[in-house]
Amino acid sequence: MKIGLLRGLKDIKENISFNLETPISEIAAVIKEKSIGAVPIIDDQNKLIGIVSERDIVTKMVVEARDADLTTAQEIMTKEIISANLDDDLEQTIGVMKSKNIRHMPVTDSDGKLTDFFSIRDFLNAEIKSNQQVSRKHKNVVKYQITASVLLVIATFAGVFFDYFDKKNIIMILSVVFLIIGMTAVMTIRTTRDKSDDY
Repeated sequence: MKIGLLRGLKDIKENISFNLETPISEIAAVIKEKSIGAVPIIDDQNKLIGIVSERDIVTKMVVEARDADLTTAQEIMTKEIISANLDDDLEQTIGVMKSKNIRHMPVTDSDGKLTDFFSIRDFLNAEIKSNQQVSRKHKNVVKYQITASVLLVIATFAGVFFDYFDKKNIIMILSVVFLIIGMTAVMTIRTTRDKSDDY
């Protein structure tokens, strides 16, 4: 599953961002209002240059007793940023976030411009939904396999019955039915497995 699919699952659809000169008081108000943990900081070209998180505000504002109206994003933002792009694999990105203790992942394009900003909650929600989709697909395959098996058993008994009465044409038709059922079952299983791998 690619990160780009997170767009439809994101809790907060809008991308909230600020510039270098935005006062921390304004950023803190938005963080509180939107119940988010961090916001990206961009320049005039929409390029990602930093992140201001709740942790930054606490450790660099409250502890140091700075004035939130006089301190800007540039002064306290985290500048060393790990980012991703929309084609990155979901599970690998979650692994990076966990290993680096990152709770927010900015997504940029090839020019370094911000396109999306996701939280770890967005990633975990997507992972849960992906697992549910795969589970449903496997259940459907099992149901199909059972149905195909029942049909094959019925066709087999019918073949034996008509063979007993020397109905060669009907036996040929049943043989074709065997072949179609078998081929369809194999193709269904292969298609479902391939789709599961995409997630």
